[in-house]
Amino acid sequence: MLIEGDKLLLNLKKYKKTGRGIRKYWQIYILLIPVVVWFITFCYYPMYGVIIAFKDYYPKLGIFGSPWAGNGGWQHFIWLFHTTGFTRALKNTIIISALKLLICFPFPIMLSLFLNEIVNAKLKKSIQTAIYLPYFISWVVISGIVYNILAVNGGILNNIRLMMGLDRVSYITQSENFYVILLLSEIWKNAGWGTVIYIAGMSGIDPTLYEAAEIDGAGRFKRMRHITVPCISPIIITMFLLQVGNILNAGFDSIFNLYNASVYDVADILDTYAYRIGIAQGEVEKASALGLFKAIINFALLISSNFIVKRVTGQGLYD
Repeated sequence: MLIEGDKLLLNLKKYKKTGRGIRKYWQIYILLIPVVVWFITFCYYPMYGVIIAFKDYYPKLGIFGSPWAGNGGWQHFIWLFHTTGFTRALKNTIIISALKLLICFPFPIMLSLFLNEIVNAKLKKSIQTAIYLPYFISWVVISGIVYNILAVNGGILNNIRLMMGLDRVSYITQSENFYVILLLSEIWKNAGWGTVIYIAGMSGIDPTLYEAAEIDGAGRFKRMRHITVPCISPIIITMFLLQVGNILNAGFDSIFNLYNASVYDVADILDTYAYRIGIAQGEVEKASALGLFKAIINFALLISSNFIVKRVTGQGLYD
C-alpha cells in the first residue's frame, strides 16, 4: 500500500509540475495550437482512409459502405506483391534512396564545413544565399531547366558536342544517365537547405574551443574533424535517422518531373507506381495498399535505425 501511495504522490507531483509549466508558458502553447490542428486535420483524421486498402471501393457506397476485398481483405496486397511493376518500383526506390543517402546526404555537411571556415562575413552570406535560392524553385521549373540543358535540339550539352564534331545524344531517354541527372538536380536544389540547418548548429559552438585548438597548433581540417563535426553530430544523427526512416520515399516530385516512359526500368518508384495505378487507372484500393505497405516499412526502419544508432553512439532521435 505504501508503494502504491508513493507512486500516486509522484504522479500527482508530475501533473502539478506539468500544469505549472503550461501556465508559465501559455503563450507558446497557444502558438502551438495551429500546428496541432494542422496535424490532426491533414495527418491523423485521414488515417481512417487506409480501410480502402482492404475493400473493393465504390465511390457511391463510400468507404464504410463498400464491400471487403477477397481473401479476408488481403486481396489487393496479394495482387501487389505478385506484380512485376511493384517489384521493379521497390527495387528502384531502394536504389535511389540509397544513392541519395550516400551522395546527397553528406554533401550539405561538407559544404557547411567549408562555408563555416570563410572569414569574410559578406562573402559567406552571399555564397550561402546563392546556394539556398534553388530550394524555393519548384521541381516543375527545375525539370524545365534540366530538359532545356539536355535537349537533343538546342540543348547546351548537345550544342557543345556538335561544336566538337560529336553526334547529338538524347540524355533524358537513356536509363544509364537518369541517376546522374537526378542526383545532380537534388544536390543543386536541396543542398542549400541542408547548409542552413548545419550552419545554425555550428553557430552555437563555443569559439574558445577553436581558439584553444589553434593555440595547440591544430589546422583548419583538424579543427573541423575534432571540434565542428563532434559538436554538430546530434544534428547529423537526427537528419540521418529521418532520411533512413523515409527510405521508401525516394522523392515523388523530382522523379515525376524528370522521368519518362523510356527510363521506367530505373526511374519508376513506389510513389510514381502508386500514382499510375491510383490516379491514372483509378484503382485506389491498390494504391492505398501500396501506401500502407510503405508507411509500415518506413516506421519499422525509423525505429530500427534509431535503436542501432543509439546503441552505437549513445544518441538517438528521441533523446
